[in-house]
Amino acid sequence: MSRRATAPREELSVSIGGLVAHVELEGAHPTFVEQLHARYGAFEMPPASRVARDLSLSLRLTPVPAPTPGVGGRTVEMEAHPLAVTAATRTITVDRWDISVKVTGESGRGGRLAYRGGGRCEMNPISIDCLLRSLIATILPRLGGMLIHSCGLRHAEVGVVFPGRSGAGKTTLARKAPDADDVLSDELVAVRRDDDGGWRVHGTPFWGDFARGGISMRSWPLRTLAFLTQAPRDAVTMTPIVSSDATLRLLGCFMSFAMDRATIARNLALAVQLAAEVRSVEASLTRQVPTADIFRKLAPHLGPEVTRKVPPASAREMISEFRSFLRKHRSYAFKPKGSSMRPWLKSGDSLFIQSADETELAAGDILLYWRPGPTPDRDALTCHRMVGRLPAMRGSAPKFLTKGDSLSHIESFENHRDSEILGKVAAISRDGKTWPVPGRVGNLARLFGSLVAIPILRMAGR
Repeated sequence: MSRRATAPREELSVSIGGLVAHVELEGAHPTFVEQLHARYGAFEMPPASRVARDLSLSLRLTPVPAPTPGVGGRTVEMEAHPLAVTAATRTITVDRWDISVKVTGESGRGGRLAYRGGGRCEMNPISIDCLLRSLIATILPRLGGMLIHSCGLRHAEVGVVFPGRSGAGKTTLARKAPDADDVLSDELVAVRRDDDGGWRVHGTPFWGDFARGGISMRSWPLRTLAFLTQAPRDAVTMTPIVSSDATLRLLGCFMSFAMDRATIARNLALAVQLAAEVRSVEASLTRQVPTADIFRKLAPHLGPEVTRKVPPASAREMISEFRSFLRKHRSYAFKPKGSSMRPWLKSGDSLFIQSADETELAAGDILLYWRPGPTPDRDALTCHRMVGRLPAMRGSAPKFLTKGDSLSHIESFENHRDSEILGKVAAISRDGKTWPVPGRVGNLARLFGSLVAIPILRMAGR
């Protein structure tokens, strides 16, 4: 679903490594906003106020200064005012020549600590990226996670992290991946303990020369840390290393800007835990070695059942992954559950969803939209009939009116604010037969072929 370029308020809400950050952008130019949506779109979510946020920022955007004539120009300012991140128990400040931001921790819902604040930032995507990296790298360890300089790859149903400093071969490894969608990042991945006590690796929008990050919020069980080193010849060796060695190597690959005693102790504790619980090897290879050879050598260190299907960690991750499929294929099928659309929709039906521009939607269309909840497990995919649209009033965006066929009440929402419309139902499959919804008869053959060929995502309880 394409985004309206004239939203009444400019804001960005993302979930990176399970950390939800909401940014209000004062004075943002529409072109700049579109650049941010393009950069962070895979990790973006509706900025509904009911969503519990870990970080809330209000930024006053300032224009990028024109080049200064004379010797040095802005280089002098950059050298005089480099990045400085200061972290205390409840406050974090980020300062640089183009950034000045302070956030303070406050008790939020359920007793969780949420950081709120704001400041000044240049209207430059690089400045926003630096700010988000700095804050997330500082806050995530307080939530039991970390950002690691590494190439993250999905392999079958598990994740593998290849930590390495600059020049170790992270981007080269990413470029050799058979499927670019399996690359979680070639620069920074998020690793975080899950509710079951294990570790999961998340893609991020923080990339290097590969120029793309993960395609969704989906995380994967972390099986192995494979520390990259350059081999003297075209060969691959995977040498197991002890946890103490892995801990030291991890500390060298942590993204951490604050240098206070509490931050250092926290990072050390996380590195010790991660190295003790996840297999670690030294991956010695060259740039010419094929990815298939790398994973063939790595296989004994990945553990069993790497192909066993693993469900997403939350409904939010599941919906984000479905959205990525829909964006890639422009159409996808899934099996919904629930009774709000009976008798039109019955148990066991498969729906064929097509992407659609907001301007193409009309009363009678069956919409599929993402309604975020307070927590990731309470997000929901809703499939309801559009009954109308209210025009924009007093600077607000138009509101969509939807209703479940078996329900009495009508729901209203702003697209890309309260909820996000992912697409509309183009066809339905039941008892081996497929037919289009009204108005789609001409596409029946194509729809039927797609329903057969495209995997069906089963949305349990949605």
